[in-house]
Amino acid sequence: MKIEEFKSELRSGLNKICAEKQWKYDNPKQRGMAFEDWCFRLLSERYPAADNDPSQCVIRGDDAEIDIFFESKETEEIYILQCKHPKIAASDPIPENEVKSFFSNFRLLEDQSYLQRRRTTNPKLEELAAEFEYWQKQGYLIHFIFASSGEGTDKTTALVEKFNKDFQNRSVKFDVWDISCLRDEFESVKSIDEKYPDRVSITLADGHFLRPDGEFENLTFVVKGSTLKQIALEHKDSLFNWNIRRFLGKKGEVNAGLTETLAKEPQHFYYYNNGISALCEEFEFDEKTRKVVVRKLQIVNGAQTIGALKNADAEKLKDTLVLVKLTAIKHAHREKGIAAALIKTNNTQNTLRAPDFRSNDRIQLWLEAKFKETKPRGELKQIVYGRKRPYPRSSSSTSVLKLQDLGKIRYAWLYDPRIPIADPAKLFQLKEENGLYGFAFGIDGELSSMWSEAQFKDALLAIHAFDKITEELDILQESAEDLKQVGRLKYYGLKLFKLYIDEMLPTYSDVSQEDLHAFGGKFNNFFGRAKKIIGLTLSQSYREILNREEGTAFSLPRDAKVWDLVQRKFSDNLALVRLTQT
Repeated sequence: MKIEEFKSELRSGLNKICAEKQWKYDNPKQRGMAFEDWCFRLLSERYPAADNDPSQCVIRGDDAEIDIFFESKETEEIYILQCKHPKIAASDPIPENEVKSFFSNFRLLEDQSYLQRRRTTNPKLEELAAEFEYWQKQGYLIHFIFASSGEGTDKTTALVEKFNKDFQNRSVKFDVWDISCLRDEFESVKSIDEKYPDRVSITLADGHFLRPDGEFENLTFVVKGSTLKQIALEHKDSLFNWNIRRFLGKKGEVNAGLTETLAKEPQHFYYYNNGISALCEEFEFDEKTRKVVVRKLQIVNGAQTIGALKNADAEKLKDTLVLVKLTAIKHAHREKGIAAALIKTNNTQNTLRAPDFRSNDRIQLWLEAKFKETKPRGELKQIVYGRKRPYPRSSSSTSVLKLQDLGKIRYAWLYDPRIPIADPAKLFQLKEENGLYGFAFGIDGELSSMWSEAQFKDALLAIHAFDKITEELDILQESAEDLKQVGRLKYYGLKLFKLYIDEMLPTYSDVSQEDLHAFGGKFNNFFGRAKKIIGLTLSQSYREILNREEGTAFSLPRDAKVWDLVQRKFSDNLALVRLTQT
């Protein structure tokens, strides 16, 4: 996409946001807020498992040089952004002093002087400052991104290099996303929904290939780094298997060792590097011309290698050789059978764990089919199960349930509501990895290829209840200034509803379990009684903890003390309800 085409795309996106929010595009302030929302949505598309609410993470008013903070627990990353959209048409040079001032917020946040130095009392920034220490202790990679529709300069590039060098041994990364970088990020995210390249052509050097006999068509060859760089620049993220694409932004994407080898001793890269593994639908290879034509190429291992090559100096790559193993499997894009096994085994030493490689498990395939055959009932829409990227789209008659969301909902419903917020990746890791996948999708901690009808109906109840709880907490946090982030306790609310059903349903003569599963009027009446106690309990707990200054709105959902308090208050409130019924 050319820059002018991207600018048109950006203008269209900002106009759409302005129309949604009833803002005026010609108003610089409101256009700037639309740009902040656009940047937030871009991050949300990059990290679909991240559970962030723009009303809590996009900072308005007294922003003190920080417009967005975005948390991705799954990849252990934090994005802190300042967003600037100064002009509608032009892309002026980005002021060096603005970038420097924004980057300096890292040191201020680290030594806990940010709020005082920036003279802000914005509650969202107070939350960020309080959470910053936790993020550092957990080893999260913290990105400071200055995003602007302006153009970067030599001075801003030098600033990025200086700050990254000064803090190279710290878990922090500084960057400027100017108009060109924004275009690249936009293309990268959007390419996730594109098909694999229809045709990739490579000419090999004499004696640089091996075609062994075997069950599958296979070609192992050595190619120059410059050739792979050209292919990577042309096809971008569409080269990569879906599972890998979701993690291209994870820390360590471009290994420092690979980059250093390419810069200092490119002739030795072949000996140090494990190379690239790729699948395709089919390939044609002419041994006389040494030309290989590949259909539907997908790289299943080698994201770091490609990332390093793409960013390396072109001159250095003339002396660089890279090993490539190509296997042709019909319908490889479906990621079933041997294709799924090859994708998984080629990434066993990577951090591609959750929920990427779970998407082809038998239970996930069963759930996809089961949701498809389950008809809507009452207020429950037809559910379309999104077990992998690209996810299906919702419509007026359907709702999309992503694999990672089902895992969080079911685990909170059956077990502990803290885990979906505190450590969601564990829900998709196996028992041998100290994970909880067997509990989130199995039966009592053991893996299973299917659920009983009763277990599936229970999951439907949890899904519908979660949507209802989320709606109620949205209303609650809008009703009072001191409850602005009570929505973060939605998994607590879901678990409380489960406890309410277990304890109170037997006492109701007019409502049965089957009535709840009908998701109609009787469910709504029952939920209407429960939501009063749940809302009261969460409000009391939220206010009490924050008033004691024992935590932040961010920390509440993962704090064992808070969950203990919530359970005690819920028991007390439920006891009062029982007294009024006797």
